[in-house]
Amino acid sequence: MRKIILLLLISPLFIFAQNNPNGEYWQINRWEAKDGMAKEFESAVAKKTKKYNNSQETAILTFRIVTGPDTGKYMRVVGPKSGEFFNETVSDSDEYAYWVKNVMPYVKDQSGNKRTARIGPLSYNWDNSEAPKKYVKFTTVRLKSGEEKDWLNRMRNDAKLKLAKGYTGVRGVFWLVSGGQSEMHVVEPYDSHGVSMGTYSDENFDYMDHYNDMFGWRSLPWDSMKADMAVRDYAGEITETLEFIPEMSTSIE
Repeated sequence: MRKIILLLLISPLFIFAQNNPNGEYWQINRWEAKDGMAKEFESAVAKKTKKYNNSQETAILTFRIVTGPDTGKYMRVVGPKSGEFFNETVSDSDEYAYWVKNVMPYVKDQSGNKRTARIGPLSYNWDNSEAPKKYVKFTTVRLKSGEEKDWLNRMRNDAKLKLAKGYTGVRGVFWLVSGGQSEMHVVEPYDSHGVSMGTYSDENFDYMDHYNDMFGWRSLPWDSMKADMAVRDYAGEITETLEFIPEMSTSIE
């Protein structure tokens, strides 16, 4: 019964997210500099960002991808935005013309825009007013059709437990609403590779015991198994490390 109720609660997010006036949207794309022109690309993007993306409303964040098959590429992130933001046409704007003239000469390849919506019940400690952290663990998850609820259930329970037990880490879970095949993005920012991404208020905290107490006897191994089985067998989960680049991002004092 619990899983049926969860599915009923989550399903409207998937049906209406792309046109939800109350949704929180984020847009991402990936860029690759021409061989030997990474510095020129970075400089051109930094100048464009300083000129056109110098306010909260126009802010853009840039990350360098440092692990995975896209190592060396860049991810540009716009958000959070409301649905109305995407009504604007940029192809005839001064900003777009500047990008084409001054940045595109250094571009080897790019991926199209991906529009995502954050799912609040699966996220924890996410605060849009906080400054970006130095690194991001960026996990792309593609789920089997018809089995999405099992993965969503596991992530929702995990977020509920961590919030209840004072976990200090940060996670945002996003659903791709436009721009590619169906996928989820799990975004976990942090400041150092040498420390834990989060801690609990109780230093002797036992995750399994508390999970089973909160959701039922032996629920953790069962929920984890079902969630793992919901992930596609081929390229179902890809984890990358992103490094924040302040010089290519909006700086708001």
